This record gives sequence, C-alpha cells and structure tokens, in this order.
Amino acid sequence: MAATTLLKAWELAPNAGLKSLLFVTPNTADAGNTLAITLTDYGISATGLLAVESWVHTTDGSVITTELNTCAVSSGVLTVTIVAGTDNDTRVIQVIGRADAGVFV
Repeated sequence: MAATTLLKAWELAPNAGLKSLLFVTPNTADAGNTLAITLTDYGISATGLLAVESWVHTTDGSVITTELNTCAVSSGVLTVTIVAGTDNDTRVIQVIGRADAGVFV
C-alpha cells in the first residue's frame, strides 16, 4: 500500500461550524493507495467526523462513479484506503465533520 498525494482541497462553507471539504487526488491514484487527512488541519474536531463519500474519475472529467473506500480514524487522522479497482485515476473524497467536539444528537 502506497500513499497517494493530495492535489487540492476545498472547504465548501468557510468558517462554518459544520465543515464540508472536498479532497482531490491527481490522476495517478491507484487501487490500494491511502490518503491521510489530519482533521484538525481542516477545522474538523478530532472526534467530529460525520461522513466520508468517494468518487472515481475512470475517464478524466467524463465518467465519474461512486467508490466505496475504506476509512478509519486514529488520533484525529482520517485514513482513506482506495478500494481494489482501477489505477491511475483521479479520486474525489468529500469529508463532512463538526468543528466542535461533543455528543452526537
């Protein structure tokens, strides 16, 4: 398993209590690669992760499908592991989380 690089990250609603971020990898990301995201670097509490969704561009800018990547959080670092499938594709990962820690209600 190799780490993939982050090409770009966007925050969809800057300075909000609920963070929605998009992370994009270059079109060299392969099945089995991992992407490590330190949540607090993007304003999400270490215990505030709510959801992760992923897409793969099997043809750059043309054919885009959902991808069921594996995710785990340890010490506030989200690790996304790209599932078995295609190599050399752009991946888009949406991360939603809370800026503050607390009980989920």
